[in-house]
Amino acid sequence: MHGAEILPKGVFDDETSLHEPDFRAVLDALTVAVYATDAEGVVTYYNAAAAAIAGRDPELGKDRWCVSWQLRRPDGSPLPHEQCPMARALKERRPIRGEELIAVRPNGASVPLLPHPTPMFDAAGALTGAVNVLIDLSNTKDMERSSRYLAAIVESSDDAIVAKDLNGIITSWNRGAERLFGYTAEDVIGKSITILIPQDRLSEEPGILERIRRGDKVDHFETKRRRKDGSLIDVSLTVSPVKDATGRIVGASKIARDITETKRAAEALSARFREQAALYRFTERVQRTKRIEDVFEASLDAIQGALSCDRASILLFDPSGTIRFVASRGLSEAYQSAVDGHSPWASGANEPEPIFVENVDSADMSRALKEAIAQEGIGALGFVPLVLDGKLIGKFMTYYDEPHRFAESEIGVAVTIARQLGFSLQRMETENARRQAEERLRRNEANERARAAELAAIMEAVPALIWIARTPDCHVISGNKSSYEMLRLPHDSNLSLSAPPGERPTNFRVFSGGRALSPDELPVQRAARGEEVRNFEEEVRFEDGSSRYIFGNATPLRDAAGEVIGAVAASVDITERRQAEEALQESERRLQLALDAGHMGAWEWNLGTDEVIWSPGLEALHRLERGSFGRTLADFKRNVHPDDLPLIDSEIAKAVETKGDYHVVYRARLLDGTVRWMEAFAQFSPSNGPSRRLIGVCMDITERREAEAQRNLLVAELSHRVKNTLAIVGSIARQTFSTSPDARTAHRSFDARIRALAQTHTRLAEASWSGVSLQTVLYDELAPYQDDGRTNVKLQGPTAMLPPKHALTLGMAAHELATNAAKHGALSVKSGKVDIEWVVDVDTDRLRICWRESGGPPVVTPAHNGFGRLLLERVLASDLGGEVHLEFKPQGLVCTIDVPYPRGAPG
Repeated sequence: MHGAEILPKGVFDDETSLHEPDFRAVLDALTVAVYATDAEGVVTYYNAAAAAIAGRDPELGKDRWCVSWQLRRPDGSPLPHEQCPMARALKERRPIRGEELIAVRPNGASVPLLPHPTPMFDAAGALTGAVNVLIDLSNTKDMERSSRYLAAIVESSDDAIVAKDLNGIITSWNRGAERLFGYTAEDVIGKSITILIPQDRLSEEPGILERIRRGDKVDHFETKRRRKDGSLIDVSLTVSPVKDATGRIVGASKIARDITETKRAAEALSARFREQAALYRFTERVQRTKRIEDVFEASLDAIQGALSCDRASILLFDPSGTIRFVASRGLSEAYQSAVDGHSPWASGANEPEPIFVENVDSADMSRALKEAIAQEGIGALGFVPLVLDGKLIGKFMTYYDEPHRFAESEIGVAVTIARQLGFSLQRMETENARRQAEERLRRNEANERARAAELAAIMEAVPALIWIARTPDCHVISGNKSSYEMLRLPHDSNLSLSAPPGERPTNFRVFSGGRALSPDELPVQRAARGEEVRNFEEEVRFEDGSSRYIFGNATPLRDAAGEVIGAVAASVDITERRQAEEALQESERRLQLALDAGHMGAWEWNLGTDEVIWSPGLEALHRLERGSFGRTLADFKRNVHPDDLPLIDSEIAKAVETKGDYHVVYRARLLDGTVRWMEAFAQFSPSNGPSRRLIGVCMDITERREAEAQRNLLVAELSHRVKNTLAIVGSIARQTFSTSPDARTAHRSFDARIRALAQTHTRLAEASWSGVSLQTVLYDELAPYQDDGRTNVKLQGPTAMLPPKHALTLGMAAHELATNAAKHGALSVKSGKVDIEWVVDVDTDRLRICWRESGGPPVVTPAHNGFGRLLLERVLASDLGGEVHLEFKPQGLVCTIDVPYPRGAPG
């Protein structure tokens, strides 16, 4: 109910046979906006359609003249309510027709309207009120604009836009289609669309036509089409039905977009991702393995996964300098026997370069080798050297069944795999040496305990360092040859730091954990007090600054009664092992730095115990204190955005069920309330233990997501600006060529106007489309006409930054004024001057510009209006809602421009 009970008297005749409530119901149900006022213009009734147009519910008995929040004239200038058509109809006591206006809603949206206010009178002729019917012109305006721009958009589109009838016969063909397919419109109009379809895809067209006849739209259908030169291109098709005025489908509109580069980019990105994933898995596996066979297996997986080759192999030089297969995939025994021992480089070669054969048939190689390769079905292959300390130790091979072009990215990945494989082989060699040294130490210690009676002989025979104290006070300690040599002391000298001054050695000190040990803390002295000292590790630091590291045990020497009578210590020099361990730790530190640099952290989930382990880097990604993560799956899920938990659970369940890879992108909520985007990858550990483990990494991809969003925003903004610019160019072309009878003159005018538009575009582009100052726009247009002293042009006004739309329109206006002044006005003679002043009214948000010419030829009012004047008086009004006043005074033209100045404009 909208207050129809107080409709003005006279709206309905009291003698009507229909009841008044029925009429109110009819008005309420109308989709046409209707409202009524009393004789004073106060709103007494409105229906739902009127409220919808107004964007608000009017206040009955309070709102006057109109239900709208604000009104504007068609030129955009404000229209007071008391001057609206309804107010005039009441004041003039007559209907008002044919006056359009614009209603502004409270949310800022505007609706073009055609009001029909009609005053109402009672039987005595007294004015009782008025009824107004509002017609929404939005669709009519949109259709007018669409019809003007559609042809220009279609013709200037970069996409191919083709129309065809229901038999597949081409009926229209734009320039985009000509560029994409190579045919001109004359070549194809009237011919079947199958001229573009490859033979193996002809079956697609009947299906497309059938869907069009049903009224369906074919959206983003990716396929291949043939150009005039016979080449194939990847395209994305969108096909829509075309209907006539009665709604009958008479044909189809097809938009084809070249996606060749897009598909290539996607394939390249997928390849890079595959390469990086394979490299990561390879690095993770070789860091954990302790068997050389596992290193080879992981290497072959990485080679095939990262390089997408059909087969692969690893070969190493044996002690005789002959290269031999040590691991392979997909190669026959016959082939391996035929090429075993072949290498393009000699054993130990310095810094050899990889060799790639892209086509075996055209390769320069021996006939026997080429026949063996061809018989194996290999079309291309690559030789990648394995190098340690700059010397060649072997190679790995990649094999492709067909000829293959090796891209720079593939070569880089191959070299990376070779480098990592070399490091792994070196690590395995170092580990084997360390294990062998430890095993020798254990055997020597056992032999020493079993052959105490032969201690003196054994001390000289073993490579261990041995010290013996024969008294509990350890004032005298002797040792074997190795101990003297390691301590850099003469044989038979006293090795004890507990000896009296003058007898003790002074060329070294002993440290543990970076702390200098006193004599009583040394292993032999502790053992002499009855203590078993196991697995001590010490640094012997010499006076020249060098150090040696030793590892060993010390035990008490007892007599037959069990009393301690001294001590013995045996140790080994582990300096080389320590150096190797430090190198390994440095390698692990570099790996952690790489993880940190990539905003990544590692994690591990034990499915048997449900324990989750986070690396310190992963805790740092989640802004957690080191070691504060709770180590359970529930603790992890507490950090996940609730909307992403179902996805996490689904991907975990899928990975557990299929034992496949785990990959998910989700949002993490940090303790400070911020939300970050995370991407996690994981694989099941290849371990055959009772508990399965899912091991992976997680990286912060927030910046990448934001960059993608920014990129999409920039693409949308670019599309918007291109459409606007094309519309402006189309308008300039139509107006220039329709108003200039001489074609050459029209072309020169059109070129000049386009250059002016381009000049303003350049200024806006330099400012990243944030705006450009009015002074810059005016200076750019007037600069070619200034005299040497720059006295004939004067610019004066405050700083006024213009948004892109204002800058383009005012730049074109300045061009027209400057061109006119140079041809006919003040700038056509040396004595002429142009003064331009402008002000910004902050109270009304208006920009007022005054162009005043003087000293030129006498001005005569033109007999007809050209495009320049049309642009000044109409375009400024329609585009910017401004007003232009031209005065053709004899002493010089005066042009006054008054346009809205957007609040919050840049600058």
